[in-house]
Amino acid sequence: MNLLAGFGKRQVLIALVFCVPVQFAHLIYALLEQKQLQLSLIGVWMVFSFLFALLGLACAVASDNLLGERVGTGTRLIVALLLAAAVMTVVSELMVYVMPAWMMDEERQMIGEYAGFVHRIAFRFATSGDTALLLIPLYMMAQASRRATRRLHDARLSALATERNVVEADLRAMQARVEPELLFAALRAVDEAYARNVEEGERALDALIAFLRAALPAEPGSTSTVAAELDLVRAYVGVAELLSGPKLALEITAEPAARANAMPAMLLLPLARWAMDGAAAALKLVARQGNGVLEISLRSDGAASSSRDTDDIAGVRERLEHLYGTRAKLEASSESHVRRAFIALPV
Repeated sequence: MNLLAGFGKRQVLIALVFCVPVQFAHLIYALLEQKQLQLSLIGVWMVFSFLFALLGLACAVASDNLLGERVGTGTRLIVALLLAAAVMTVVSELMVYVMPAWMMDEERQMIGEYAGFVHRIAFRFATSGDTALLLIPLYMMAQASRRATRRLHDARLSALATERNVVEADLRAMQARVEPELLFAALRAVDEAYARNVEEGERALDALIAFLRAALPAEPGSTSTVAAELDLVRAYVGVAELLSGPKLALEITAEPAARANAMPAMLLLPLARWAMDGAAAALKLVARQGNGVLEISLRSDGAASSSRDTDDIAGVRERLEHLYGTRAKLEASSESHVRRAFIALPV
């Protein structure tokens, strides 16, 4: 375990912002008491204050990483304070043997003589703890606030993912339920084709099997692909030809990158059904991807114009709103013998 994981520029900036006003306040206090100050000593103690602030933050980060979420914020705060006070006491005591004698003399003039070793250690522990009490609680509260914000963000993402999965599950169920009327009509058409001749019956049966395979739902919670949805439309057109008789001129153009792109299931088929409503003679689909957007356009020629916006279009609009909010776009228009639909999805 790396106890100092997460210690970096942010902590250095916090320590700098903390020590400057604190040392400035100490300087003002010393001037009000008319104490004799040495600029060199002030500079040295400014550096020491910065280093001690860094030590305190390092102890807070180490305590946070060591205890994690197993204990509450209060326990982590107490441990961080005690650890920081102990570490800074040891560092301060070691400095006694490193600092020049003149600096120690000026320190004694500022804080007076120590009564003994225990007094010096107790004084250093108290002052170190005082420094930690100023900085560490602020840092720990900020960390607790960041954790709460992150948990709230994760909870919102989880809720959105759950809602999306529910919508997808509903559509998977819709995809799994082949319309009984369509199925019975297709089976009757297959039977009639076999009655005419075996080859025609086998072609009709292959078309029905292809549609049933394409309509089967994928793994729960998974999304479909553009290629799979295009295959579903192609299979549906094959079944529709069994029932309506005239062959529909189907043209599908899809860029390789667009075909491999993921997309929600059962978005294209309702649009294709709407475009084919009436007596469509041709249906053209174009799928392309660029600038982080998947665009799919549909055009049918020869379809009878209809004034109703059908449940297919309304259902697709509702799904897009649930899945993407305002980030997706759907346009549908019906003119004389021409129907157009355009859908844009973020990728």
